Amino acid sequence: MRKWYWGLGSIALCLVTAGVFALAFRASSYKSFLPFVFVGVIVLVAKRFGSWPGILGTLGAAGVFAVFLFEPAFSLRVSDTAQRTNLIWMVIIGIVASEILGLQPKVTTHSNTHGTG
Repeated sequence: MRKWYWGLGSIALCLVTAGVFALAFRASSYKSFLPFVFVGVIVLVAKRFGSWPGILGTLGAAGVFAVFLFEPAFSLRVSDTAQRTNLIWMVIIGIVASEILGLQPKVTTHSNTHGTG
């Protein structure tokens, strides 16, 4: 059960970080490239907490960027084609990175304790 809390906390971390980035870079001329910078956050979350927090964090961050960073504000519609393309690439890269870098199940090896040797 504790793993669920960490996973939900990491998704919240992605959402809060995306919100802070959106507010900080709203007036910046570099806001179009912010989704690519955010891939770094997604990679860290996926490596530390697993693939499903990375994927849900990616989708949540994409929603936050679409609603609060890109025009028209407070809408999931993104009018600028370059910004929309960058957001789509962030989602694709974030999902792929989460699947590749997500926590792998631990392989347990069974030693032969009843052997004859």
